[in-house]
Amino acid sequence: MKEVHAPILALWGVKVVVLSIFAGFTLASIALCTRIQPGLEQKIALPRDSYLQGYFNNISEYLRVGPPLYFVVKDYNYSLESKHTNQLCSISKCDANSLLNEISKASLMPESSYIAKPAASWLDDFLVWISPEAFGCCRKFVNDSYCPPDDQPPCCSPDEGPCGFGGLCSDCTTCFRHLDLDNDRPSTLQFREKLPWFLNALPSADCAKGGHGAYTTSLDLTGYESGVIRASEFRTYHTPLNEQGDYVNAMRAAREFSSRVSDSLKIDIFPYSVFYIYFEQYLDIWANAMVNIAIALAAVFVVCLIVTSSLWTSAIILVVLVMIVVDLMGVMAILDIQLNAVSVVNLIMSIGIAVEFCVHIALAFSVSQAGDRDQRTKHALVTMGASVFSGITLTKLVGVIVLYFARSEIFVVYYFQMYLALVLIGFLHGLLFLPVLLSLVGPPSRLVPIAEEQD
Repeated sequence: MKEVHAPILALWGVKVVVLSIFAGFTLASIALCTRIQPGLEQKIALPRDSYLQGYFNNISEYLRVGPPLYFVVKDYNYSLESKHTNQLCSISKCDANSLLNEISKASLMPESSYIAKPAASWLDDFLVWISPEAFGCCRKFVNDSYCPPDDQPPCCSPDEGPCGFGGLCSDCTTCFRHLDLDNDRPSTLQFREKLPWFLNALPSADCAKGGHGAYTTSLDLTGYESGVIRASEFRTYHTPLNEQGDYVNAMRAAREFSSRVSDSLKIDIFPYSVFYIYFEQYLDIWANAMVNIAIALAAVFVVCLIVTSSLWTSAIILVVLVMIVVDLMGVMAILDIQLNAVSVVNLIMSIGIAVEFCVHIALAFSVSQAGDRDQRTKHALVTMGASVFSGITLTKLVGVIVLYFARSEIFVVYYFQMYLALVLIGFLHGLLFLPVLLSLVGPPSRLVPIAEEQD
């Protein structure tokens, strides 16, 4: 340190080069931060020789369908006076900007909407099921009870041979004539009475629109007699999602779509898919990371201010710590390390670890009485540089290198790579950048020589 390191750093040309390199890498890291993707790949959490590695690879390569996507409509008013029915359906006489029509339009742009196909609609099928043209669907006995299609019991029994016309259901008629409907829409009473029939109707060759099975769990009929269905869903599918970023973008796109349609139709609509609960965190991961990093930096600044009793010194340490964190995020972008709970914790912890590379040199500089800034920097490096190198850098390197041999990729990526990068970046900033910065803008010495006090 005394013979080589400190004298070289005292050269003006070396100072310019050091400042330029570190400032350039920090600026580059700021630009690279935008490439960091949120998420946590499932394969990383598994041992390298796990049979599930091949399973996830095959899913990514061969799967051609994405997770189911449900658009949930709250408080659907099915009364004849309400506009909700035409605002939701997609058959004849429905609004052009209805929910189901908008889903169909979005499915034509799967690259941005992440919607693979038009939605399966219980409402469309119900309106078709009760229409007079669907002769074999909505039928009733002479006593106004439900009559199933001719190819289903009790109209037909499989044990009695081929089904034909006549018999028990020969007197069944369609539920409605065109005159019974208002512009092909049922009245509130008709809707309320026939909806349970539809949900219990089995699909068959005579009527494929039966809702039993396909839509049995699509509606919450609690209190629907009041004219309002509390919740119902329309099912479609996301496009195939292979990467963590795809899942996050798909969830964000579905929420933006639902928000836009809700505002347009004045109906409460929200999307749901089975993976949303796990990826909810990634919508705000950047904001949470920045807030927690800022809190950690502020806490370290206060502690340094108490320890050094110098606002100037604490500010320099804070600048170096910010550069270390930014550079570490730049390395994350280069190594394709994703932003998630693990990496955010590592970034926050890195602030506390990085302090060790800076505070000893800064404190030694602030109490040195060696002369001008260059001499005090040399004195700080001579007294503390070796301790920082051997006592902090080397010991941490030994502990980090062991993680390279872990069987699980998560330890290699989020602990070996990130902590190795932190140790190297902290070492370079503490023993190269910080001494140069102190030699240029370091604070005056906190100690006054005895001779000067006596004068």
